Amino acid sequence: MAPAELQDALLTMDVVDQLRYRNAEMKALADSGHDKATLKQRLLELYRSQGIEVSDEILEAGIQAQREQRYLYAAPRGWKAWLARRWIDRGRLLKWALVAALVLLVLSMLVMMARSFGAFVHESNVQKNVQLLNGKVAAQQQDAAAARALLAGQEQALQALLPRATASGERLQPLTEAAQATLAEAQRHFTGMPAAMAALPTLIRQHKLTRISSGGSATGQQAADQVEQQRLAAAEQLARARQSLPALTERVNTLAQAIDASELLDTTNTAAKAARLTPDAEKVRARAYTGGDVALRAGDMAAASQAVTTLKELIGSADKLVALNERLAQLKADGLATGVAGADRKRLERAVDQAAQLIRVETLAEAAPAMDEVAQLVALLSKTLVYRIVNRDDERTGVWRYSEKANGSRNYYLVTEALDEAGNAAELLIRNEETGKDERVSVFAVRVPEATYNRVAADKQDNGIIEDDQIGSKPRGSLSPRFRMPTTGGYITEW
Repeated sequence: MAPAELQDALLTMDVVDQLRYRNAEMKALADSGHDKATLKQRLLELYRSQGIEVSDEILEAGIQAQREQRYLYAAPRGWKAWLARRWIDRGRLLKWALVAALVLLVLSMLVMMARSFGAFVHESNVQKNVQLLNGKVAAQQQDAAAARALLAGQEQALQALLPRATASGERLQPLTEAAQATLAEAQRHFTGMPAAMAALPTLIRQHKLTRISSGGSATGQQAADQVEQQRLAAAEQLARARQSLPALTERVNTLAQAIDASELLDTTNTAAKAARLTPDAEKVRARAYTGGDVALRAGDMAAASQAVTTLKELIGSADKLVALNERLAQLKADGLATGVAGADRKRLERAVDQAAQLIRVETLAEAAPAMDEVAQLVALLSKTLVYRIVNRDDERTGVWRYSEKANGSRNYYLVTEALDEAGNAAELLIRNEETGKDERVSVFAVRVPEATYNRVAADKQDNGIIEDDQIGSKPRGSLSPRFRMPTTGGYITEW
């Protein structure tokens, strides 16, 4: 092709390119085909702006080529073209194929692993459920064995108690019969329990299949349901049987306590009979024994224990009563040996009689103070005392009080102490005339006339020493002092 022809052909192709791809406005004019002159003018102006002169023939040829869709590539179609394109893209397709194969391989491995792990977890859960159910069966069998052992223990305990219960006579017959009846009822509930528990089936897991140990065609969950049903039925039977055990245990324990109380009641009653009881105490003993017998027949352990306590107290009281009577007799003898006479003897005998009346079981607690009073009287009778006015620098010799009976008058007292033969101040029971209370003191004040009070005061003021300080004395065998100085018989213990 000549250079000029090639140049025209290139320009024609450029015109087509302008109309087809570059200028949308001119492409619209070319596609409409109505205003070819305007289209040519626009193309001419476009090329002139670029410094290119294009002939009208080239423009016409370009517009015609655009209309005829020349210079437009149309890709081949059909299976051959498709194969050709695939062959061209074989490198890229092979790469994606390898990637896809690798992804499929990984996915396949993951699926296989997931299935294996799922199967492992499922098998593990199934085995755990099998072990759990078998564990429940084993625990239930152990509970049944423990319940049977408790029943056997209570039966042995009751058999051991029967000879002692028989020895107590008819007293414990109601309790014995009640315990035996409760035992029979419990044994009835436990009848067939060992066989039922021994026959309980369990589950066996082999080759990923669950079956019942005792055989049968059931497998899987059906086998587990059958084992659970049999276990629950046996559990209900065991629960009913175990409900009878607390009552049996209580009956046996009550009978054992009653036997102990019965034996103790008889033993204590025998000891009480052998004790030296007073007639009143003997009546108490008889009532206590009868009450204990009635309580045991009724199963009242508290009342039976109280009866035993009463009998024990009677035995102890009998010994105490003997000892108190012996002591009282000795005190009376010691008091009379002092040569007491007159009103003092009557006072001693009156105190002895009051103590003797209280030496009984019913008033044993009150006997001790009465005995102490007799002992104090005897001790006082046995002493020889000298009543002297306190004559010490750090203590007062006399005091006075306003009299409540006479307005403005005074009561005068000399502070005194009673000294025994060793010179020690004795404690005496003194009634304070101001308070009306008896107090045991070693220093007290004796009420005297005012003249006596003044005379003693003058004696002390003379040289600080009371020359005549003996106010009276109490000889052996006397309870009251004999005063040398005039007194009115009143005392006070505080000043």
